[in-house]
Amino acid sequence: MHPTPARILRRRVAQLDAVADPTAGADAGLRHFTSVMTGWTEPETTALAGGPAVLAPSEAAEADEMADSCLLLGRLARDQECLVRGPLDRTRQHWIGTGPHELVPHRRSALDRERFVPPGGDPGQPPSTKPFHLGLYTSTARRDGPCMWRMYLDLGSSLHPRPWQTWELSVTDPTAEVLGIGGAVDWAAFLGRYPLVRGDDVYPDWTKAARDFAGVHMTLRAIVAAQGFRIPVAGGLAAAPFWDIESVLWLRWCFAAPRLVETTPPDARP
Repeated sequence: MHPTPARILRRRVAQLDAVADPTAGADAGLRHFTSVMTGWTEPETTALAGGPAVLAPSEAAEADEMADSCLLLGRLARDQECLVRGPLDRTRQHWIGTGPHELVPHRRSALDRERFVPPGGDPGQPPSTKPFHLGLYTSTARRDGPCMWRMYLDLGSSLHPRPWQTWELSVTDPTAEVLGIGGAVDWAAFLGRYPLVRGDDVYPDWTKAARDFAGVHMTLRAIVAAQGFRIPVAGGLAAAPFWDIESVLWLRWCFAAPRLVETTPPDARP
């Protein structure tokens, strides 16, 4: 018999709380979170659940409560609540550019506003819960450490070769409203408000969301509660999100000139 969504979530929370040294600082806790949640991929989650992992609407609220029981999240929230629950800290947004890869040979490690693709700018792209063909992703830097995207890169990935360039982006548009996703209930509400239906699957309609919001912020609490789960919404089942780390998908360019804060050369080691 395959585990229920509640048992899957308990296993996830147990993995997160199994940090080697619970007294270690937030940097170690965030690195542990990153290493755990990047293991919850779609194939692993589907295999564990014996098919799509579906949260009933009532179970979405229970998933949020289970995330609140996570000791690691509680410790991180005392130091960096904006990462765990929000609201977004607009003054510490980092974007990291990586070197070209054979699958993306034209990728650049420096920011270029002219290459920013707003939602709807490339209508031929497939729907996605985390699209990489539009917008811009940032992650919140800690006051005394790197952002979680850099922590992910430090785990090692052949898809993101060095050099790595970390750029600080200051949000200067006072009208740039960011939608915070604080849990599974919020994720379901987001897709219910901006549905893009494809068969029985419901994806976010990023073009419609961009009319109301400059960006969408996925918090750590939402990642714990919602990653890998499908939730019934109007029109079908919401496609499962796999965001892994705290981040923002910016749907509009609303930044001052980017500032380079770090370069990791090709031959460096983390």
